[in-house]
Amino acid sequence: MPSSYLTDFPNLAAIGWPLSVVVMLLLHCAIGLVAAQLANRKGADLGLWLIWGMVGGTLSLVTALRLSADPES
Repeated sequence: MPSSYLTDFPNLAAIGWPLSVVVMLLLHCAIGLVAAQLANRKGADLGLWLIWGMVGGTLSLVTALRLSADPES
């Protein structure tokens, strides 16, 4: 049976994980980056929020949205 790109596509992850897991991990990290940028605009420490964003994902975005803006910045 000839191979097609549709049957090979799920196995493209370099570490052997299913494509769905890789996509979910990338979305998790992208949401964390958005949270870090949002928190930084509100006056929070970018380095701390980058770590929290990569670990927390969606939870870090919710936390960043609830931050109040720093009046000094």
